[in-house]
Amino acid sequence: MASVLIVDDDRKIRLTLRIFLERKQHRVRDVASVSAAINALKEFHADLVLTDLKMEPHGGLDLLRFVKTEYPRVPVVIMTAYGAIDTAVDAIKTGASDFIVKPFAPAEIEQIVTRNLHIRGLEAENHSLRRAIEHGGLFTRSPALKRTLAMVEQFGKSDVTILIQGESGTGKSMLARHVHHLTARASGPFIEVNCGSLSPALLESELFGHCKGAFTGAIRDKIGRLELADQGTLFLDEISELDLGGQAKLLRFLQDKVFERVGESRTRTIDARIIAASNKNLQELVARLGFRDDLYYRLNVAEIVMPPLRERIDDVPLLARQFLLQAATRHGLSAPPAIDEPVLDAFCRYSWPGNVRELLNVIERCVILAREKCITLEYLPDRLRARS
Repeated sequence: MASVLIVDDDRKIRLTLRIFLERKQHRVRDVASVSAAINALKEFHADLVLTDLKMEPHGGLDLLRFVKTEYPRVPVVIMTAYGAIDTAVDAIKTGASDFIVKPFAPAEIEQIVTRNLHIRGLEAENHSLRRAIEHGGLFTRSPALKRTLAMVEQFGKSDVTILIQGESGTGKSMLARHVHHLTARASGPFIEVNCGSLSPALLESELFGHCKGAFTGAIRDKIGRLELADQGTLFLDEISELDLGGQAKLLRFLQDKVFERVGESRTRTIDARIIAASNKNLQELVARLGFRDDLYYRLNVAEIVMPPLRERIDDVPLLARQFLLQAATRHGLSAPPAIDEPVLDAFCRYSWPGNVRELLNVIERCVILAREKCITLEYLPDRLRARS
């Protein structure tokens, strides 16, 4: 259901359109002049404007210019008599979304309204996606992820330590950034450390820093990632890979907000929020003595589970468009390529064992191969084409 504003000085046309659109479950307001339409728009939040071209003293082009200035994302469809098609084409150039020639059949008006409301929905979605990309946020249709984000909103307002659990590639890093942007620390640094990418000795130095001469190769003092996160957020991905010595030092920081650089006796104090993430079950690791139980409970003040992509298939088209925007920018394209409908169908039938990261890689491949062309099935990896 959408809100449609009809503007026409012909009462019969207004009444016919109103009855037809209301039967299609739309909310409808109809007015006889441009001035009345401008007043109506102040309190009637229209999703679509249907306006006649020829009216006195002001016509549809005057209303079009007003709407494009004041309500730029509201599509305007011009209704015109056969003899004024050239003017209607000019209106398209001015910013009208579409035009329809009088007299028109009900099926024609239904088609044009449906098409333009669909376009408006896509544009609104893309606008939200761009905002999400710019602000490190998340955008979802999935009930599972909506529940997760509702919990994040509550935890994000506090300063508690958060533990994010979820399969590899589900977007735990993105969720951590989202939490950071929700807090008063948003203007501070967001520092990320992947605990699985470094050896235990290097990880401790990377995390806490070291002083000159602490070990072979330590030719100067080094500030650790924890210290760099002062007044901001430190995100520890794959926290299960932190060795027991590093776990002990992290526990001390969480308890007392103090630490020492490797090889240094000076105790330092900083103010950083800790968000940790793991694709392994930390409770099972605690039971096997592979992870400190006191650290687990200190980290797990607020546990958030990131659902796998197969449980949020409704988000696949949204994520695909988001990744298309990003990939198009990376590869210097003026606009992202379109995606053929059978491709989206294949995306939605696939189980995505690699989760969001796998989708990102597939989109990257498609953009490289297709460039400005529409992305069709031929550009997909074999494993996805088998699902089409």
